[in-house]
Amino acid sequence: MRAQAPQLVPKSERDLIPERGRAAFRLLSAERSDEIYPILMEEVVALGFPRALVVALDMESGEIKPVAAIHCSQSYLQKFTTALWQGENSIVGVLRSLKPAVVPKAGTNGRSIHCHPVLFKNRNACWEAERRNRSCLAVQNFLKPGALEISEQVCRTCEMRAYAGAVLVEMPAQVSERQMSDLRSLIETANGHLSRLFKVDHYYNRMRDNDAIIAQMQTLLQSMADPVILTDAQHRVIAQNCAAERFFKLPEKEVSEGAARAVELNNLLFSAALSSIAVSGSPDSSRDLTLVDIHEGEEVLFEAVTAPTFSRDGQRSGLVTVMRDVTDLRRADQEFRANMERLQDAQEVVRQDRDLMHMVIENVGDPIIVADGSARVVMLDSLAQELFGQMRQTRDGPIRLGTVDPRIVNNQVKLDAHLQAFTFSFATRQEGCLRLYSLENKGEVDYDTRSGKIYDKRGQVSYTITVLRDLSAFRKLEQLQMTRRMIEMEKFAATGRLAGTIAHEVNNPMEAIKNAIFLMQGVMKPEAQPIYEILKSETDRVARIVRQMLGLYRHSEQVCAIDVNSVVEDTLTLFSRQLERSGIRIEKDLATLPVIVGSPDQFRQVVSNLVINARDSMTPSSECEGSASTRPAVLKVRTRHFPASDGIHGWARLTVADTGTGIPSEILKTIFEPFVSTKGEKGTGLGLWIVKGIIENHSGKMRVKSILGKGTVFKIDLPVVR
Repeated sequence: MRAQAPQLVPKSERDLIPERGRAAFRLLSAERSDEIYPILMEEVVALGFPRALVVALDMESGEIKPVAAIHCSQSYLQKFTTALWQGENSIVGVLRSLKPAVVPKAGTNGRSIHCHPVLFKNRNACWEAERRNRSCLAVQNFLKPGALEISEQVCRTCEMRAYAGAVLVEMPAQVSERQMSDLRSLIETANGHLSRLFKVDHYYNRMRDNDAIIAQMQTLLQSMADPVILTDAQHRVIAQNCAAERFFKLPEKEVSEGAARAVELNNLLFSAALSSIAVSGSPDSSRDLTLVDIHEGEEVLFEAVTAPTFSRDGQRSGLVTVMRDVTDLRRADQEFRANMERLQDAQEVVRQDRDLMHMVIENVGDPIIVADGSARVVMLDSLAQELFGQMRQTRDGPIRLGTVDPRIVNNQVKLDAHLQAFTFSFATRQEGCLRLYSLENKGEVDYDTRSGKIYDKRGQVSYTITVLRDLSAFRKLEQLQMTRRMIEMEKFAATGRLAGTIAHEVNNPMEAIKNAIFLMQGVMKPEAQPIYEILKSETDRVARIVRQMLGLYRHSEQVCAIDVNSVVEDTLTLFSRQLERSGIRIEKDLATLPVIVGSPDQFRQVVSNLVINARDSMTPSSECEGSASTRPAVLKVRTRHFPASDGIHGWARLTVADTGTGIPSEILKTIFEPFVSTKGEKGTGLGLWIVKGIIENHSGKMRVKSILGKGTVFKIDLPVVR
């Protein structure tokens, strides 16, 4: 490597400059630090030394290698490449001790090499250290020569890393003391100039880096969509991007008066926000700020986020404010909050529904099985777990615990087969039967199964629900009820036959007695007339009872079409005089009805019985509890037609209501049973029983509703077939 010195002075003039002054002048004329070593090499050769080189230390890697040389071959330079951790090397020793030394027989032909260390140092501190009143690395190296410490070769003021190296000069066969003195003086002079230029290069590079960073920051600032404003300590704007100029700076073209006022108002609002932030004293703060867009004329909601800036000495120099447009964000936040509230309400409803479902499942009293779309059981209630074993919730979902009871295993197999068949079938609902072993009953029980499917949004089976119902108790109850009913039917049949027999046997003597009483009518003495009337009325009463008893099992087989409204009209006409004398008002509301099939005489008997009962309950002389004399006596008769959905079948309803004394609740439960009456001794207790039998023979239904002291309502529904 051959160094070329800059030609700053003509050769004719350089020859006139003294040797030592010429070298210093050349070094002083260098403008960059990388020009020092080439000049130094040339001046070393000019002193009479055959060759020279400079090795530099890499502070990060610790490598030592040549960086400048003169009259040195490549193989010659290779000998001086080493590393700081190779302590046996002479050059390393010189660098560590920072003291010049002569290394014998290290050059060509066994010549010695003068090794002189160079290090960043200066007797005067740099301006940055003086301004900040801190220590300078160059002054420290100058005042405290000693061993080289790489960790200390970083300036604490400007964070500049120092340089370190050595100048290696091969000495001639004979060298004078003056040459060595000039060599050492030349190297020290070059090191002094190098330290100065090294610091200048550091400032230059840092300034260039700062310019690049500033340019990048300006580009970044202008590219931001959010307004960014840099202000000083007095809240004066130093810089702002284009997005901020839209709100705080008037455009160059003519603008309206409204736009100018908007800009003025925006600046006032922004200054007030910065003042509020400064008063709060928090280093980082945010404020909501509403500004006016001077181009669109619309209000925009911003969130102004500020952060302080500091100088090198730690003093607060200003604020950086970034204003984020949160207009749409606030609207979205409000909508999000509203949706969250609705979601929470929905979650609460779902939670309540879930708790309700669990409560229903736990208290329904029947085993319930829930399976997924793959026919795998996911939930069993407590009753179902007694039949099919326990289940446990795991991270992967519910699993069925193993069991060793073969009867439970057999139940599981039957259930799985049922679930598989139903889940993968096309039926939405299914009813069936499963014969399972019950630990509670200690035997097999027939369970009725009712299964249904729950579908997801794609129409796939999501879950199936199966309810098992043990109907053995119901069947036993039905059997008992049937047995009781048969016994009662036999009892009533025997009673009817007995009553019919007695009535038939009594009827003939009663007819003779009635005839005898009729013949005695003209021969009775006047004083015996009251006794005769009592005898006649009681005889008629006994005859009437006998006729009713004979009518219990007389069934007319003559059926035909019945006009319900006509039967009602005829019956009310028949009893109109009696009702009128009793002060009872009749209210009719008869709708158009289709004809029904049945016995007209029996249906007329039904209507007559209900009308007579209503009259008796509203007659003031009634012995029933509560008198109806203080209330208006009204008999309401209404008919209605309720057609079925098929247009063929339906029901004809007859409603008979009165405002009488009503029926006590203890009697109302058994009002249709024989020999139950509310009339005391005046009633036989067979009228409503006969009426109910007639209605049931016509496939109808009869209901009663009564409130004591207010009245009674009878509703009769008869089937209609077109």
